[in-house]
Amino acid sequence: MENPELKDRAPASTRPDRVRDHLANERTYLAWIRTALALLGLGFVLARMGLFLHDLLDGKEGSTSQGYSGSPFMTTGIVICVLGTVLALWSGFHYRRNRVSIDQTEYRPPDRTIYTITVIVVIGGILIVGLLLARHGLSFSS
Repeated sequence: MENPELKDRAPASTRPDRVRDHLANERTYLAWIRTALALLGLGFVLARMGLFLHDLLDGKEGSTSQGYSGSPFMTTGIVICVLGTVLALWSGFHYRRNRVSIDQTEYRPPDRTIYTITVIVVIGGILIVGLLLARHGLSFSS
């Protein structure tokens, strides 16, 4: 059993409950960074896919897509890369704000942030599906 007198004398940042809170905050930060890196990777792949399709279709004889620029994929890839970069920046600010809140025992969950990110991800998913459907039409037969 812990000695309550020792717990009260320990600095706020070294109390076991605070240490757990700070470690959880750090794990959350690292998860956001992994997500940002995944977005950057996805954006890069989409942008490269646009370039690949452009090169592939321009070199094909009798292609019905002569002059396809691949710009929808390039644009989507760049937008997703920007979102990944913004997410990485935001996660650093979010980590710092949570760290201060934990130390001051004033932490409150960021409901508005969670809802905002959810809406952004849903809109992004709808845009990517729309991009794929617009490019290939509603039929997936060759």
